[in-house]
Amino acid sequence: MSLDFWSPLFRSQLEFAASAFAVAFAIEWFLPAIRRRSWGALGFNLVVALIFIYLTTLLAPPISAALDPLKQRYGHWIPVHFPDGLAGSILQTLSFFFVFDFFFYGWHRAQHRFEWLWAQHRFHHQEQWLNVTTVHRYHFSEELFRAFVIYLPMSIIFDFKPVTVVWFWTMFTLWGYWIHMNVRIHLGPVGRWISGPQFHRLHHTPEHSRNFAAFFPLWDRVFGTYVHPQRRQYPERVGLDDATGGNTLYDATLYPIVEWGKALGRALHVAGSRAQRSS
Repeated sequence: MSLDFWSPLFRSQLEFAASAFAVAFAIEWFLPAIRRRSWGALGFNLVVALIFIYLTTLLAPPISAALDPLKQRYGHWIPVHFPDGLAGSILQTLSFFFVFDFFFYGWHRAQHRFEWLWAQHRFHHQEQWLNVTTVHRYHFSEELFRAFVIYLPMSIIFDFKPVTVVWFWTMFTLWGYWIHMNVRIHLGPVGRWISGPQFHRLHHTPEHSRNFAAFFPLWDRVFGTYVHPQRRQYPERVGLDDATGGNTLYDATLYPIVEWGKALGRALHVAGSRAQRSS
């Protein structure tokens, strides 16, 4: 399959991100959680967003095509049916996002638990000025991994049609903008069941082993990782204790690949040593 290096998908995603950023910047300006800003860090994140959107839209179509045989073979292997009508549509939508959040929670927690996945996710948590642009501050390979650990199992349970995919991706992306925003909004008791910027800000503090869910804190509550934000709790200090801000193109593009190469080299060295001792 050929790659479209300047696809309509990339252009549409870039326009979508630019529009969302413009609206979010205005809200962050008038209602900031933390007033201090780093314009240099924000500018770097915009460059990273361009790289992330470009590479994911470039690689997503061939990855999706590679998964098509599996989806066709195992799709509806676990059939889920909902009644017709408004009630059924609402139930289907809620079920869809609850199930998605279950897979996302497990994947996200694994990224913090296992060193080889943390090497990939660490860049996102090096952010020291949490704001809406942090939403795309990811290594592009994260989206490729998600295709296998989240989207593939979701397609086995739910019937993904092209319209559904576009709608879901839009909702997921918009929610990502929302929870990363630097805004002073306290959801109160509602925040125990729906995630928001304050809930996710606690996840971005150096004590980052909490509040993993994307949409619903339910899974954090079930698995014991939920921390409810207090009314005026907006930690100014975010990022990692043992790392820099990570605002380099090396961190954004090559770091996890280099770390995986080092880990592979160590594993081969250990395997070789064991083989020599047993011979």
